[in-house]
Amino acid sequence: MPRQAPDSPRRTPRSSPSIRAVDPPRCRRRSVRCSMGHASVALFLTTALTVGCRTASLATTSVDVASRARLIRIDDTRRVDSAFLDSALQSNDSALRRAAALTVGRVGARAQAPTLRTLTRDTNARVAAAAFYSLGLLRDTSAVSLAVTALRGAGEIAAEAAWMLGEVGEAGRAPLIAAALDSTLDVRSRGAALLALARLRPLPVTPLIPLLGARDTAIVWRAAYTLARARSPGAVRALIGASGSPSALARDHAARGLARSLSGDSLGGPALAALRRLAADSDPRVRVTAVRVVGAYGAPAASVIAGALRDTDAGVRVTAASMAQVALDSTTSAWDAAWRSDTSFALRRALAEAGARRGMLRDAWRAWRTDSSWQRRAAAASLDGLGPATAALDRLETWLRDPDGRVRAAATEAITTIADSASVTESARRLLRTALTDPDFVTRATAMGALAKGASSEDLMAALQSYGIARHDVDLEARLAFWTLADSALRRNAVAPSASVVRALAELPRPADPLERARASSIPRFASWRDSTSPARDEAWYRDRAREALAPRVPIARIDTERGTIELVLFPAEAPVTVHNFVSLARRGYFDGQRFHRVVPNFVIQAGDPRGDGNGGPGYAIRDELNPHRYRRGTLGMALSGPNTGGSQFFVTHAPQPHLDGGYTVFGELRAGVDVLDGIVQGDRIVRITIH
Repeated sequence: MPRQAPDSPRRTPRSSPSIRAVDPPRCRRRSVRCSMGHASVALFLTTALTVGCRTASLATTSVDVASRARLIRIDDTRRVDSAFLDSALQSNDSALRRAAALTVGRVGARAQAPTLRTLTRDTNARVAAAAFYSLGLLRDTSAVSLAVTALRGAGEIAAEAAWMLGEVGEAGRAPLIAAALDSTLDVRSRGAALLALARLRPLPVTPLIPLLGARDTAIVWRAAYTLARARSPGAVRALIGASGSPSALARDHAARGLARSLSGDSLGGPALAALRRLAADSDPRVRVTAVRVVGAYGAPAASVIAGALRDTDAGVRVTAASMAQVALDSTTSAWDAAWRSDTSFALRRALAEAGARRGMLRDAWRAWRTDSSWQRRAAAASLDGLGPATAALDRLETWLRDPDGRVRAAATEAITTIADSASVTESARRLLRTALTDPDFVTRATAMGALAKGASSEDLMAALQSYGIARHDVDLEARLAFWTLADSALRRNAVAPSASVVRALAELPRPADPLERARASSIPRFASWRDSTSPARDEAWYRDRAREALAPRVPIARIDTERGTIELVLFPAEAPVTVHNFVSLARRGYFDGQRFHRVVPNFVIQAGDPRGDGNGGPGYAIRDELNPHRYRRGTLGMALSGPNTGGSQFFVTHAPQPHLDGGYTVFGELRAGVDVLDGIVQGDRIVRITIH
């Protein structure tokens, strides 16, 4: 039954006129003592009520903080307290019910799924929506009928019901298609159904094509998004038509669905014509997508790529540079002119990689090999890995002696790309085993990841020695990579370990980190280590996070960059640990002077890596705090290398990215500085991040 109780016990403020004044006992004014005596009684009674009200208020606040703190502790440790969750889910406080519902989904507390189903009919819309969201995280097929009914409604409940149906899979297909096509439903419900359909495999195509002609562009762009993700030749003709939509988002997603592999011979010409037009679109995000897609059309797209190399938007130019081999011929002058036209490192690196495919520009970037900047030397190492495998391996071996671990890591990564070439397999694996003793943890992790494919007893013995080094690393990557290699050697390739290997494995200590335990316990002989929980922190720490989550004023992060300032509103109510982590790092100056190490035009800008190569972090990981906030334009998210691996790397989206919803913690959104967001290119520097 729907919850009928009020959100919280009613409390009347002390200043409310509904509180009657306490009249003193009637007294004849015969003596000061009598008057004073009765006045004292009145003062006592008034004071008692006042103090009583204040005490009750403080007690309630303390209960709120204590309850929220317990939920944060469950999220943080993954130690499920079923009795408390049941109590919180039935609380009179709607905020606590909502927070508890989200916790149930995050920690996978399936025993509470029946209560979540009841909460989908909660009188508070935010609670009901959170219940559907968490049922989606649990992929609870028993809630399908409830979600189908909720889809007929409106607002956030219908949106989360649609998301849940997309998560449960095939059981949600028919109701989602019906909702998307139902013109009597509100736009938000239909749009949510369309985005949820994009999560299904195979994606429906034929019934959705008519929606590209809808009057409301909010429906059109979502239909284009879903059809583009279907990667179906059957949608190409309709997407060509949608490429003329007044909605930039619709044009963007229409371009994504016009890939050469889909258009075929019959529609290749019209699709290319549409992409030519979109490459000159007024919106740079549309131009980025069109240029990215048109490159696969080869020589007929040469003029489009050549024009994009001169675009006013840096993101478009970098995208075009990555496929310059399509536009530029084999004459040195054309490549040299392109190199001189833009001095930014991001563009020149992309151009150098494209040139390497045509045997061009090697002299242009030759100086990077001896540059004082590790970024340029790392780029040179990667470029030296291109070309015939034998010669490439000879060049890369030299890079393994570079003084900077980030350069050695880049060289090791390049070796992994050619290790399967028959002419160099044995030599490459020998170099990779040598890299297992490198001081740099990323170099070791990369080498172990490559050796895991077809790992031998020799590889496993070398990895065991490397694990002895990795146990002293602050970061987890090399230890996790060791268990991947060990799994391959012991089980997947059925290698019979030697007595010395068996002895060394038996002496390995049980890992303290839950991520490492989870990875190790997938190996049968270490199955007893299976435990994904973490030790609890001090109770005071959880209470502090609870107060931040309950505070009426939310923090603002101000990111000052070389190109201007970005302001982000943070979400401590939905992601208290993630927000606290980000705020704490910012306040100690952790991000100051770092660079945006990854920028993918029309996707994200990413920063927070002290190494600067995308592999660094703070030396610890925090739990995911998945929540119903969606990845729209300007959404702030936590970068991951797997579930519960967040640390310090964060990203901000250039455009809506529905495929990220429910997979990466959202902990803020853009408040100001959209032009700065769009203008940032890879390598731009963060001056400072301050919290207000």
